Amino acid sequence: MFIIIALTEIIIGVISFLEYLLMGYIILGWFVFFGAIKDRNGLFFKIYAFLVSKIEPILSMIRRILPSIGVFDFSPFVVFLCLHFAKALIIRLFFALAYG
Repeated sequence: MFIIIALTEIIIGVISFLEYLLMGYIILGWFVFFGAIKDRNGLFFKIYAFLVSKIEPILSMIRRILPSIGVFDFSPFVVFLCLHFAKALIIRLFFALAYG
């Protein structure tokens, strides 16, 4: 039982970490887009470049399936929903295994 709890906590932690990375990518992307972050050698742009290198491969898979509509890119929203539903599914499976 301890292994199931530990594994569930690790998976939920990884998914939550990916959600936070995605939120940071979105927020810093807005700042870069609107020109609030202009210095390409600054700390915030380096953080944004790191997030782009980690998040863009995931988003590109979604963009192949779901094209952007006009200027709107819904791939971050789709990835966030998928991560959220995956976390909910893992929690339900854990409770089914633990108490079912």
